[in-house]
Amino acid sequence: MTHISRILMGMTLAFLLLLGAGCTSGGLFAPKPYQDTQFLMDTVIEITAYGPGSEAGVKAAFDEFKRINALTNRFDETSQVSKVNQAAGKERVQVDADVIAMLKLARSRSEQLDGALDVTIGALTDLWSVGHKGEFVPADAEIKAQLPLVNYRLLEIDDTSNTVYLPKPGMKIDLGAVAKGFANRKAIDALKAHGIASALVNAGGDVRVIGKRSDGQPWRIGVQDPRNTEGIAAKLALSEWDVLETSGDYQRFFIKDGVRYSHILDPRTGYQPREIASITIVAKSENYVDILSTAMFVLGVEKGQELLKKYPGTEAIFITSDGRKVITPGLSGKIEL
Repeated sequence: MTHISRILMGMTLAFLLLLGAGCTSGGLFAPKPYQDTQFLMDTVIEITAYGPGSEAGVKAAFDEFKRINALTNRFDETSQVSKVNQAAGKERVQVDADVIAMLKLARSRSEQLDGALDVTIGALTDLWSVGHKGEFVPADAEIKAQLPLVNYRLLEIDDTSNTVYLPKPGMKIDLGAVAKGFANRKAIDALKAHGIASALVNAGGDVRVIGKRSDGQPWRIGVQDPRNTEGIAAKLALSEWDVLETSGDYQRFFIKDGVRYSHILDPRTGYQPREIASITIVAKSENYVDILSTAMFVLGVEKGQELLKKYPGTEAIFITSDGRKVITPGLSGKIEL
């Protein structure tokens, strides 16, 4: 099964849970939503909205995903991210204000986490290219040769002139861990601008909601079992939160000689973290926890829980590679495992 097929199957399961859970007599007569599904940013994106203006709102939301993808797609030689990478060691490149915002967010996370997440990881992600090179595992020497090119401290961002500079030839930025969540936030803004008061955007595990469902019930989310594409590991209602973000090793990966290799890399080592199979966080959008799940995936259960203490009201579900489920205290009694 291809990684795209795995994503489609997993997201379909989760979405059925979202719309099917808690059906009441009120739900039977609730207004029908406007829904659309597209494959963008290397994942399945599903948007559901209720109310007048929902069709226009959903289309505007997808336009935001397309716009951010056009800016950040490192596989497109004409994207602004690609142009920055092509100019590494040569010159500054002027970029869109949103690219500056994403880079500053990523650099801030890197500073908080001492490099557990690093936006200059592009040389390593290009080397591995999980999902694009078949079962390719680079040699240790190849990985070590790229590590000096991964250093967020060297990234030069000028938000006055909106320019970006990578000082070493071969350095590359990769906004893959940032762009999807950023685009999702922009999509929510687009929906609200169209007067939408009830909506859900599910971008490959990055879920954001507006209000409640049309029947007045909170949106219910199914968290996929990372080792069973037809299974749900946990269910919870977004009654206190409007953001759910998941990172895992089960969407883009391959298995070679019995070893799983996912697309998520530890930028400090160049290899895949092994402790966690998936991490899901729930939060309020005003807490701005974007890309936190990726960092926690790299850090592991113990350090991840310590990190969460810096973000009050944010909770997490850790599923380890050996199948253990660890939930933070704030989810006690609010989650069905």
